[in-house]
Amino acid sequence: HASLRLRTYLTTDVVGVEVGGAVKNVIALAAGIAEGLELGVNARSAIVTRGCYEMRRLGHLLGGRQSTFTGLAGIGDTFGTCFGPSSRNRQTGERIGRGEGIDDILATSDQVSEGVPTARALVKLVKSKDHSFRIDLKYPIIFGVADILDGKRTPFEGFQNVMSDPLRMEMYELGDNWEATSREKASVTARETEQI
Repeated sequence: HASLRLRTYLTTDVVGVEVGGAVKNVIALAAGIAEGLELGVNARSAIVTRGCYEMRRLGHLLGGRQSTFTGLAGIGDTFGTCFGPSSRNRQTGERIGRGEGIDDILATSDQVSEGVPTARALVKLVKSKDHSFRIDLKYPIIFGVADILDGKRTPFEGFQNVMSDPLRMEMYELGDNWEATSREKASVTARETEQI
């Protein structure tokens, strides 16, 4: 459907859309935390960009298509959620960054911040699916936000942890056969993703 006010695009990548919709809320919490810490626009942009890479990595693991994460259901929705002034998750993250506790924030908010339970669920999902070495280094934003929510780190410690990651190439290719691998995994993971 398309009009002067609305345009829709179609996809068959249900897994990719679901992963994008879940991870972008956690990235928005991180962007809000950076804003609350007054780290500046460059820091927020870097967090969002690296968060999108984590989205792409998790999507690849679960069978999503790369094109979904570089499209509206991936970075498009993420940008709106991370930089939009009315984003609930960004606002919650900003309050966390200013030093408010998550329990107090949730008790005084009349809106739902989906990123709060989603961060914890994504950590469990990653741990159950990615059995490689040091997965915390592959998903530092997702794991860092969950640690901040659980009181294991302060917001500032969370960002210090991201900044102290080992130096490496910015991006790694996730395989030449991304699309073929994704289609094979999608049939298995579609049912599992419904549990997120």
